[in-house]
Amino acid sequence: MIKKICINKISIIVGILVLLIVSCLMAGCGGEKASDKEVPKEITVKDSLGREVSVPSKIERVVDLAIMDGTRVMVLLGVEDKLVGASDRVTDIMFGEDEDWYAVPKVAPQLKDLPCVGTPSEPNAEYIMSLKPDVILAYTTFGDSADSLTEQTGIPVVCIGADSCLNFEMYKLVGKIVGKEDRAEELSSYAEGKIEEITKVTSKISEAERVKVFYWSWNWPKSGEANTTDPYDPIDMAGGINVAKEATTKPYDYFSVTKEQLAVWNPDVIVMEGGESEAKEELLADPALQTINAIKNKRIYFAVAMDYGYDQPLGVCEVQYLAKLFYPDKFTDLNVEKECNEIMKKFYGVDGLWSDMLDKRSNVYRWE
Repeated sequence: MIKKICINKISIIVGILVLLIVSCLMAGCGGEKASDKEVPKEITVKDSLGREVSVPSKIERVVDLAIMDGTRVMVLLGVEDKLVGASDRVTDIMFGEDEDWYAVPKVAPQLKDLPCVGTPSEPNAEYIMSLKPDVILAYTTFGDSADSLTEQTGIPVVCIGADSCLNFEMYKLVGKIVGKEDRAEELSSYAEGKIEEITKVTSKISEAERVKVFYWSWNWPKSGEANTTDPYDPIDMAGGINVAKEATTKPYDYFSVTKEQLAVWNPDVIVMEGGESEAKEELLADPALQTINAIKNKRIYFAVAMDYGYDQPLGVCEVQYLAKLFYPDKFTDLNVEKECNEIMKKFYGVDGLWSDMLDKRSNVYRWE
């Protein structure tokens, strides 16, 4: 009996030792410890200008000089707490007394207290250094000064920017820098799915049925010419024909056309970038435009996705919004306000943002 008990005890001890050995091997005890494995101090990323930049593998402090894009992306990725400073576009406009509407202050009001580090083109290098950021996000337009800023501060500068309100590569870039690649991929895939719901319908519309659209950007009717761009992705995704495609331009380039040329193109719809309702009235009354279908039928609508850079969530919403404006008979079941509130909530985590924007921006069309 005693012999049997001893054998059982030995078996138990042996079993425990085996478990300990296996556990140690899994944790790295059989050689190099997991905690002792070399973790790279830096990673190299290719920014939106194609520059290769080495940044710390662990980012805790970020300064945003990327107009408003950097702050927006940080909020959307859920790492706004890492922001330690931003340009005046964020501190004085996005969080200023401006009457315009921005999503970020609704979602992250605490960022109102971010220190201002100057303008995107003329940042205060000494002040930025005092904030001790791990990385600076700069806008692609000011890429020429990125290397100079790094030389002044010793801080890596990554240029970010999107050539479209439906381009999510910028999200993936920032996601890689701040360790939120999964979130960036999630948002990108979600956006693609929402856009596909619209393109499944618009892709079946024949060329002859498609509405011709002119995108009026930057300057308003009081000027002698109209600025436009080709492409403007929400127009294409919503099934419209951007008449500016007939012009020979670089991709995503802004350029001017005369009102006489606009009359030749004769768009069915004009989409205006921002502006007040008075701009629409000026267009409708302009003698040079009276032969245009969009003017005769009063089909002038306001875009929403351009906000000191592109607001990608609003870009996804704008595809829904324009699709119903262009083809109301093909999207009778689309409740734009409900759908866009859901889209904005997916991105920003707050419900009712689209409705809140409509309350603020009276020029944006609202279905009864």
